[in-house]
Amino acid sequence: MGGGLFSSSYRYCIDQIQPTDLSAPAGRTLGLGSDEEGQSWGSLNGRSGVRIQTSQAVHGLECRLSTETEGLITAYLTTDDGDVLERQTIATLEAGETFSFDTRLDAYETYRVVFDARGRAYVRGRAAVDYPIQADTLEVTDGIYGGEQLTSSYRYCIDQLTPGPADPALPALDLGSDEEAQSWGGLDDWSGVRVELEEDIAGFECRLSSETAGVTTAYLTDESENVLEQQSIDELGAGETFTFGTALEGGQAYWIVFDAGGDSYIRGRAAVDYPVESGVVQATHGIYGGGILSDSYRYCVNRIVPERSSSVLNLGNDEQGQSWEGLDDWAGVRLQPTETIDGLACRLSAATEGVTAAYLTDDTGSVLEEQPIGGLEAGETFVFDTELEAGTPYWVTCDAAGQEYTRGRAAVSYPIEGETLEATHGIYNGSLQSDTYRYCVDRVAESSEQALLDQSVSQEPTLDLQDDGFSQSWSGLNDRAGVRIRTKHAVNGLECRVSTETTGVTTAYLTDDTGTVLDEQSIAGTGETVSFDTDLTADTIYWVVCDADGVDYARGRAAVDYPITSNSLEALNGIYSGDLQSTDYRYCIDRIRPTDVTNGLTGSLTSRPLDVTTIDVTSHPEIDEDGDLVAELLAYITSLDEVNHEFVLPMGSYSWNTEFQLSDPIEYLEIRGDPRATLEVRDHSVDVAFELGTWADDNPPQHVALRNLDVDIADEPERDAGLITAHVGRCLIDNVELVGERWRHGPAGGGRYTCLINTRDPDAFSMIRNLSFPDGEIADSDEPSVGHSIGFSADPPHEGITLWQQCYVEEYVDNGFYVSNSVGENLVVRGAAVNCGNGTLRIGADDEARDCKVILDAASDQIYPGAGLWFQGGEPLAERIDIDGSDAQNDILRINSDADGGHISGLDLFCGPPVDAPAIRCTYTSGTDPSGVLIENFTVEDVTTANDNGSVSIRRPDITLSSGEIDAENRPTLGGGYDPDLDDVELS
Repeated sequence: MGGGLFSSSYRYCIDQIQPTDLSAPAGRTLGLGSDEEGQSWGSLNGRSGVRIQTSQAVHGLECRLSTETEGLITAYLTTDDGDVLERQTIATLEAGETFSFDTRLDAYETYRVVFDARGRAYVRGRAAVDYPIQADTLEVTDGIYGGEQLTSSYRYCIDQLTPGPADPALPALDLGSDEEAQSWGGLDDWSGVRVELEEDIAGFECRLSSETAGVTTAYLTDESENVLEQQSIDELGAGETFTFGTALEGGQAYWIVFDAGGDSYIRGRAAVDYPVESGVVQATHGIYGGGILSDSYRYCVNRIVPERSSSVLNLGNDEQGQSWEGLDDWAGVRLQPTETIDGLACRLSAATEGVTAAYLTDDTGSVLEEQPIGGLEAGETFVFDTELEAGTPYWVTCDAAGQEYTRGRAAVSYPIEGETLEATHGIYNGSLQSDTYRYCVDRVAESSEQALLDQSVSQEPTLDLQDDGFSQSWSGLNDRAGVRIRTKHAVNGLECRVSTETTGVTTAYLTDDTGTVLDEQSIAGTGETVSFDTDLTADTIYWVVCDADGVDYARGRAAVDYPITSNSLEALNGIYSGDLQSTDYRYCIDRIRPTDVTNGLTGSLTSRPLDVTTIDVTSHPEIDEDGDLVAELLAYITSLDEVNHEFVLPMGSYSWNTEFQLSDPIEYLEIRGDPRATLEVRDHSVDVAFELGTWADDNPPQHVALRNLDVDIADEPERDAGLITAHVGRCLIDNVELVGERWRHGPAGGGRYTCLINTRDPDAFSMIRNLSFPDGEIADSDEPSVGHSIGFSADPPHEGITLWQQCYVEEYVDNGFYVSNSVGENLVVRGAAVNCGNGTLRIGADDEARDCKVILDAASDQIYPGAGLWFQGGEPLAERIDIDGSDAQNDILRINSDADGGHISGLDLFCGPPVDAPAIRCTYTSGTDPSGVLIENFTVEDVTTANDNGSVSIRRPDITLSSGEIDAENRPTLGGGYDPDLDDVELS
């Protein structure tokens, strides 16, 4: 419903939630029922959704809008107290479409998934359900309505949840903050806590409590006080952590206790209500006076994190990549299982390049299994399916089939022991063994643990369709051939490799299961990788097929045993002779991997450098988290010789009372909330929260990232500041919001640009994703519209590619999206812009807008009402644009200002009753070189009664309208003096 009410019986607006980053689905799909009605009334503008609990950690949720839900703008993932962990702009989505939260959900926690329309009324779908509704890892307990009200009998907004994989991390046991520090002359015995385990674990990470001082040793004991492990902790201070690495059994009790070697010490103490439970561990008592049990206090340690048992064996990060003339023999690592295992998963190390084959051999070098790895990159995994016997040595090695290659190397101290594997030697130059180095492979695990290796690099595994068995070619082989796949989870595109024996094909197609083409890409040659940047929905059938445009070609073929699966994809059949399906063979394509919407450019953008230094601002001794965090961070950065750092801000609020100015050509800088943090601007001197690089500098910061942040300027009406101006090599902004209304011409006005991103490297890519400016700007009638605040912008120093994905802006006076004034490319995808002045969505040469929504529904109340979609300069492209001009007082669609041409496809435009402007205006100036404007697959519904001028005003000679409808009830459909070319257009 509205505001903050809970419903215990309804869910609203979302009918499906599915975890993302699904390495291995951990449970069945959870059905929440189909919508029975769509609820809507004047005051329905608060948050509605569902309340969920987790029994295991999952990585994100994919949510589907329910069938009767309309008009939502924002989705939130929150804690059970309503603290926002992540928000997503969903204004462009329709019922039945999906979106994802990327935040990790901890086990045994309660969360809410809720939705609103940022103060507007909306329609929410609702169904009667019988709570609780459970799956293996998720449980829906209540509906949420009216912002915070619970219902036990209805669900809202969501009708399916698919639990994600069990996270290798177990939840922490929080024992509360110290209330006092105890110390007296004879306090020298053990003190700590007693814990019990529900399942086997690999050890504990323990944190000393804030008032504990002087302890020198930590002990892990059994129930009989036999010491299982002890750690020297005399150099640790309060708040620091240490780890016990002893494997522990479920169903047993253990003590974690401390002393000072016979000397007195100070122990922190807190009153607790035993038992204290979290996941697989519970604290049952405090321990004091050596072995006395307390039912009401805990001592010395305030946080215990159990470590899940895992077979992953870490072999160290590469220190160098070795390559020289003649380096063409095997290199790798010698392993010995401590128990029989079914197979091995192995990860290529970061500095390894050019290898083509991996081998599992016995201890004499006789090959037991070989895997082709020529298509793999560093950080990807390959699997051996051979059973390995306990106590028997094996080698895992790589080479390049007699060619030279580069091997990653790390100095290690053998043996390296894991739960079920032990590394004893490195292997180099064929069969020589090293006692001090490992090569080529940096992590190995049981094959059943492959998901953990894949998760560690946040990379979607490849669907390997095997090498070609032979090449097929005969007269008349000219139809499409390839493979039929099913998506297990939603992905953002595919990267596909043409197989080695396939020759002559010219085009690759992505189609639905009827063969209807969704995307096509030209093919240059054998072995080439082609990318489809089309979003693929979960649990849907697609084909990836190739042909030679009617000419004969040779197709590579391999005998396979269907189905073939990876994390998110499953190959079901081969496709041949156009649409025939094979259950035994695959054709033309030998590898498929999910990619991002930018043909893989996001990989280098979203991946941190391997050697990045992570700083927690709340625990670093040189950073005062309670001071002006900007000044603290800049002082720390200035002290560094090289900046290759990420600064993590645990959930909370931080003072941000200085502009964060950084112009040095640093390698990498990231500032992110964990899971989300608020930066409070409370000083009027801050014109913009972040200023990175300068306009004229050709050597700017190379790679910067901001994630999971709220920048808060909402404390007083006079406060004003922009978010960021960035002149950088590349930039990532993800899940960020500016909270508070801007007042650029107020008494303490800030910078003109709210978000200005200039990607300076012509070959680089920046992504601004899920950035929101919902609170608008105060318009000053004494000042012109130009000079007020701009929402999103790029300017002439921008030379690369910037993707503006799922961004939201409302009521900015000097343009909403204004990216037309730059030489680089701008892609505005699934963006939403509402009631902005000048241009609400304004694009120019080399710019594209796709799947965007523009709303002009309050212009009668605005001082400076703006145009909707505006083509300015060059030949822009717009696809699938929805424009609500119900109360527009300017051009709803404008093509002018040196726009030589352009292409609009899939336009849905509504022109409301009070609109005193054309629905579409096409003009040109003395500087325009008309090259052709095509508007196709469009609908214009015009019900204005404000004037009798043409609904579509054509004032240039190069306009073509194709496959569309103009329905103008009260005025002429066309006007302006030029007649457009009409092709299958209905005028009424």
